[in-house]
Amino acid sequence: MEHYVKIRNLMLGRGIPKVCVPITSSRAEEIVAEIKMAKEQKADLIEWRADCCECKDDPAGMTAVCQKVRNAAQDMPVLFTYRTEDKDDPVDLDAYIELNKEMIKSGLVDIIDVELLMGDEVCQELCRLAHKHQMKSIISHHDFERTPAAEDIVARLDKMQQLGADIPKQAVMPHTAKDVVTLLAATEEYARTKAQGPFITMSMKRMGNISRISGEIFGSALTFGSIRKASAPGQLEVRMLQFILQALHDES
Repeated sequence: MEHYVKIRNLMLGRGIPKVCVPITSSRAEEIVAEIKMAKEQKADLIEWRADCCECKDDPAGMTAVCQKVRNAAQDMPVLFTYRTEDKDDPVDLDAYIELNKEMIKSGLVDIIDVELLMGDEVCQELCRLAHKHQMKSIISHHDFERTPAAEDIVARLDKMQQLGADIPKQAVMPHTAKDVVTLLAATEEYARTKAQGPFITMSMKRMGNISRISGEIFGSALTFGSIRKASAPGQLEVRMLQFILQALHDES
């Protein structure tokens, strides 16, 4: 049985891994310009990194910017993400929950990313609300320090799935080539034994680039590419990423 998730006209989990462009500008006009560039480069979807927005502490301002994001993206799927894992300043949990709820209820985005570190109850609550509003959900975890054991990666992805994620996501930091192999082995095992739908894994930095291009082989359904500034260590430029993914697909 084939498992995939439909987001607008995008089939995630079917065929070549899809390419997502993170939009990390702070001002609305720059955000719109980045989205237009992503569309010109034929990315499959965009991730609006709302934590980079200059009005991130103003709920009304965020909704206004989100409307501009939707207008610029048109039919391209929009992933809403408020990342806290790589930030030095603590984020108020209630504010995080309320912002995500507002984005879900607005109908302006198509997927939300909920961080696993926010706790099981928050993940379940936001996933349920997203589904109520016919929206998809990612539950994500980023380990910026290390690469856990393969069994721990598999267990964490499975936990995200059990909490209600349509798309579990795990990113890890490698220090050796063996760390990258560990991530790839865990990806293959999860795809083969536990995955009930598409999921995302990646090993960061230049060392982990192989994980960003080999999803069709190992099972990861989405990869992230940059058009200006990378939002995570090791992101490849979109056009290069698309070329490599297509070349690998054509050879398979």
